[in-house]
Amino acid sequence: MLEVNSHKHLKKYYQNNLALWPHNLTLTRLISRSLSRKDNTYIQLSSDSKDFWWPGLLIPLCLHNNNIVLILSERQYRLLFEVELPKLRSSRLGFDYVEGIELIPSDKKIWVLTYQDLICAHDKDLLKNRQLIFPESEFILSEIRESMSIQVTPKDWEDLIASHPRFEASIIAVHERLSRSLFSHSVSADAVKRVDYSELLALKAILKDDLPSAMPWGRVLNVVNNEWVTWAKLDNRKLSWDWHIQPLLPSQTLSVLLSKNTFLMLANSAQSDSFFLDLNRKKLTFNVKVNLGNKFDQEPTPLFVPKRQPLPNTSHFYRHIIRQCQRLILGRSHSTIILVDDLQLRLQITSELAGEFGLRVVHETTNIETNGIICCSCDWWIINQYNLPTPDQLIFPVIPLPTLESPWIAAKVEMLKHQGRDWFREFLFPETLTTLLKSIAIIRGKDVRVAILDGRMHYRSWGKLIFEALEPWVALERLLPY
Repeated sequence: MLEVNSHKHLKKYYQNNLALWPHNLTLTRLISRSLSRKDNTYIQLSSDSKDFWWPGLLIPLCLHNNNIVLILSERQYRLLFEVELPKLRSSRLGFDYVEGIELIPSDKKIWVLTYQDLICAHDKDLLKNRQLIFPESEFILSEIRESMSIQVTPKDWEDLIASHPRFEASIIAVHERLSRSLFSHSVSADAVKRVDYSELLALKAILKDDLPSAMPWGRVLNVVNNEWVTWAKLDNRKLSWDWHIQPLLPSQTLSVLLSKNTFLMLANSAQSDSFFLDLNRKKLTFNVKVNLGNKFDQEPTPLFVPKRQPLPNTSHFYRHIIRQCQRLILGRSHSTIILVDDLQLRLQITSELAGEFGLRVVHETTNIETNGIICCSCDWWIINQYNLPTPDQLIFPVIPLPTLESPWIAAKVEMLKHQGRDWFREFLFPETLTTLLKSIAIIRGKDVRVAILDGRMHYRSWGKLIFEALEPWVALERLLPY
């Protein structure tokens, strides 16, 4: 009955709203079936679905809001409340919900949580027997990892001393020893240095049975174990540092979450095989797996990846990417985004292009001219892309493989090596695909050119997998006058 009612309401909804994705009727029936039967369901949406799938999800939730938890990223949160719910209200459908963890809803209200709220609710064991819904689940592990991250600032050290005055001298000694060690080895103004897990154990031994409950120390000393990685972000100008702590294995937390609940996942791009293997190892399976729609129905992305490009470890690679960037930028009337995660290389490219194009070139700022050129990291672009006009093109001078200079990346690789596993195929490469797909998500189906200037796209076997992940695309063999 839920399937039929949802189908009717969606058809009525489309009398007032243009149907931009033809598979929503099928989607709403699949979701209705999953809600009714409490199946573990995975639905792969074609890339042309963009954000048009929302009605297909929300209408069944309006009609069947029994023990439902909807988990959203920050972007999805804004989209739900600022765009989708106002459109839904015009159809006279009630979305009965509670936000956040301040109030625990009854069984008949939808619980809307961010990933950070989800982790808090999980820690307090508030999620048992609820059905968890994850839109854009291809990013679920990175969202959980970020949400579980802990940061300890200099102010937090002061608070710890104030709350434990009898241990003041010992706490100060630990902090000073760490500070001397970190700054004696720093080579840049904003260096990042690994901190050994034993430092947490030393601090815990000092406090003994008087462990703090206030955040962030409550989590740092009570939750963290050797499956977490810790590092310091140094500020040489102020001679201060922030302590960052992240879980190495967010999939373990996810598997515990899923083992206590049924779940429904929607994905706009394919999950990596390692994600499903991880779930299978923990005896978590999907009752229903569906590929919905055809990604080739979408307008193909113009993709410029010339053959015979040099590899990044060759002497003439830098001149190659500068020359290609200059050619790509010439004559463009709208903005260009140049995505480079390596800070030193990014600053070099910014400086060189500024010499050619002047004030049009900026570094990680949203205040740009109409035909501005932004040099930025992929993370900066992913966070700020919705505050910028649609660009003419995205340029990746190098494939955004995770750098081992990142403490979390290095620690995860070390762990996989120690276990004798394929750290590149299981970890680095899936992380690269996630970064690429997040970076180009906003320009899918638009006439925005994507250029990748890295010879490994053609000369490495895994380059073919990147081409497949970027489909649909149409090759630009040469640059024509604009």
